[in-house]
Amino acid sequence: MTVVLPHRTLPDEMAYLLPTTAPDVWRAAVARAAQLLAPSWDERPNGLKALAFILLTLSVEREQPPESIPPAAVAEALSDQGEEPHELSRRIEAAGTTAGVLGNGYGPDTLDTLWTDLKSWQEAPGDPMGDAEGWPPALWAAVGRLHERISGLDEAVIRRTPVPVPSPGALTISVGRYVSVVSTDAIRPIKCDTCDGCEGGSLRVDGPAVTFVCAEGHTTANPRLDVWRVRNALAYAGLPIGADVAVERDFLVTSRPYGAQSDPRYLSRFTAALLA
Repeated sequence: MTVVLPHRTLPDEMAYLLPTTAPDVWRAAVARAAQLLAPSWDERPNGLKALAFILLTLSVEREQPPESIPPAAVAEALSDQGEEPHELSRRIEAAGTTAGVLGNGYGPDTLDTLWTDLKSWQEAPGDPMGDAEGWPPALWAAVGRLHERISGLDEAVIRRTPVPVPSPGALTISVGRYVSVVSTDAIRPIKCDTCDGCEGGSLRVDGPAVTFVCAEGHTTANPRLDVWRVRNALAYAGLPIGADVAVERDFLVTSRPYGAQSDPRYLSRFTAALLA
């Protein structure tokens, strides 16, 4: 059966940025960013992420709630940044730390990983050792695109634009047998870091993070798991994306090196045949 994956909507992208522990000011920044982008949403997730961090920064610097920051102020902040907005990055980090959004370390319930992904140079394709220069930070490209879009906004239109409501960001997927990550050369179950258990348990999705909870209740944050691949695995399995989902047998998730749209069912059949 062919499965057509649903588009990643603006509410979906909002949910990805909103772990349950996110501070209120960050939630307000994400909501305002979504409202500003709603009239011309183009499915570029880095735009929403970058704009939320910029609105958070302006909120702290201007001592205003994010929802009251006018588009003109955002456009001004985006102007004259040049191709390498280092000063903007510095301001975001300072404001994020002041607001308690950044500076909390790296873990499944922090936002520092989101910011690091946005500001860091990307590894060049086919260069696992990281010797090549790679791609510029996603923030740089996002700033240019956002300036074009925000500068053309009509404030009257924005005032009439409803604030989008995020999709459910916290999911629990109970699994009867194994959570297995599939690549072209292996099908490997996720194992508990504490007791080495891998049968039964559940996956917990919370904003940008996904963790494995074994049958004994220990929590493991495994880098092989990715939120969007987990969500897509639910769609391929014909299961609804709701707060609580049950999978009776194995739950197959595509490995990170493969596109998030890859079907783990077909990949697992190919791998199983190859290993036979």
